[in-house]
Amino acid sequence: MSPLRLVCRTGPFSGPVRLFLFLPLLLLTAPADVDGAARRPRVRDSILGIRIGSTLAEARSRLDPVSFRKAAEAEQDERERDEGRTIAWSLKQTEYRSIALKVNDAQRVVWITGYVRPGNEIPFSALGDLSIARATDSIAIWNLASAEGGYRLVARGRGRRASVISLLSLAVRPIL
Repeated sequence: MSPLRLVCRTGPFSGPVRLFLFLPLLLLTAPADVDGAARRPRVRDSILGIRIGSTLAEARSRLDPVSFRKAAEAEQDERERDEGRTIAWSLKQTEYRSIALKVNDAQRVVWITGYVRPGNEIPFSALGDLSIARATDSIAIWNLASAEGGYRLVARGRGRRASVISLLSLAVRPIL
């Protein structure tokens, strides 16, 4: 006798009609993949929580508490150009030793670069799915679409381990 028939013929839920009572339960507990999120490759889209399009205020609120410098010193070190401002932080207590970013005239991040502490290099595979990247032993590049117009993740280092990680907006013209 098959196990299915044994279950259907014994106990308080006996008979073929009772088997259909379990079908909704099985469907409710099955994993749903409505929008295909499980099939979408995962690629890092932020550095210390700062993404392309984040505001300068958001970046400062995340980086100032873990920075060596005081806010007044940081204001003096900002370099301003016609295209926006470039700002850098030296950090403590993070996997990055320093962070540099550029904001546009609307005070939105258009690129951010993190310099990983020596000895804590990050494997390229931890940053994203290498099957969708252009990768060598020293660099990996992902180009990704987003609601803000897309971004590029670039990881540089030796032995497929990143010591420098950059996020660049693909929605703005390149700054030369």
